Amino acid sequence: MLKTNHGKKLLSKVLAVSILVSALAFTACKNEKKLTASSTLNTSESSDKVPAKLKKISEETKSYLADKNIVVVLGYGYNDEENVTKITQNLNENFGVETEDKKALITVLVYPADFMVAGKERISSLADRIEDKNLAGMIVLGAPEGLHIALSKIQDKNEDGKIHYPVFTFFSQDDVLGSESTSDFVLDYAHKTNTIESEVTDFIPDFDATNILTNSVSKMLELREPLRADGNLINFVQSLLEKNRTVVRYIDGETGLQSINHFIFE
Repeated sequence: MLKTNHGKKLLSKVLAVSILVSALAFTACKNEKKLTASSTLNTSESSDKVPAKLKKISEETKSYLADKNIVVVLGYGYNDEENVTKITQNLNENFGVETEDKKALITVLVYPADFMVAGKERISSLADRIEDKNLAGMIVLGAPEGLHIALSKIQDKNEDGKIHYPVFTFFSQDDVLGSESTSDFVLDYAHKTNTIESEVTDFIPDFDATNILTNSVSKMLELREPLRADGNLINFVQSLLEKNRTVVRYIDGETGLQSINHFIFE
């Protein structure tokens, strides 16, 4: 009888230890998943280290953005050292910028420095640069010639021939129709509001690119798919700019037709 009781006690202890080990393993697994899910958002850090704009996003948005990146491509007019430093610092303070040592929401690519292949500038290498990334969006400032071809290659990789995240293009130096076909919208600066023929300029008086970038990323945090090219698109684009700037539709200089997703502002 004593042996039986002793056996029962031993069995109970074994079961208790097994349950405890299982519980600890389950908790560790959950914690590991949480760390993985927040790896690009840095929200597991103390609140004073979390980028400013990420402190305010909802839990649902955090979950959606887990391990996702938003790529910012800096091209003509924004690829000099001063602009790159200013833009990168601003994005890092607000959203976090990825480095070799740190995962973060924003990946900044500078043309041509980050697009060199065998010593030559290859904007076509964009698809390769983002191949291992799970993107929640892409923003392009000063797109160089041929960027739309790189984006079309990304489209072609998907069975439906579409990019499944928003693409915002600002101040493109690329082919007009190509930029329109591969972006949710294209926004340019012009002196006149009826055409951009020979009126586009890299210099925009009293304009800070960090503002439109911050606004664009903030909007992308809530998007789950590309924007629709409908009557509401112009209002969306207007919301990215300061109130003293007015957005109007781009009018093709040859056909006189208004573009559905190409806009300009003064």
